[in-house]
Amino acid sequence: MSIKTKTIPALEARTQLGQIMKQVQGGRVRVLVEKSGVPMVGIISAEEFRRVIVERDARFEVVDRIRRRLPSVTDTEVQRDVREALKRVRRRRRA
Repeated sequence: MSIKTKTIPALEARTQLGQIMKQVQGGRVRVLVEKSGVPMVGIISAEEFRRVIVERDARFEVVDRIRRRLPSVTDTEVQRDVREALKRVRRRRRA
């Protein structure tokens, strides 16, 4: 069963929070709350939240393992290298 995502305005979220929490906790819906048409927050069940955090931590563990094997490079050096690489690619495209 796939979970439906429902978009609601912030005012509705404020006035109907208890009902929204029951729907979300029951696994029937995810809620995206908008303010003036701009998505601001998402409401998901605690179970889904825990799953997302566990998956996120596992992904970052992989990134951290890769990073530990690489030489130490400052952010400034990385940014400089990226700028230089972009310049080379742009030059090649113009040629």
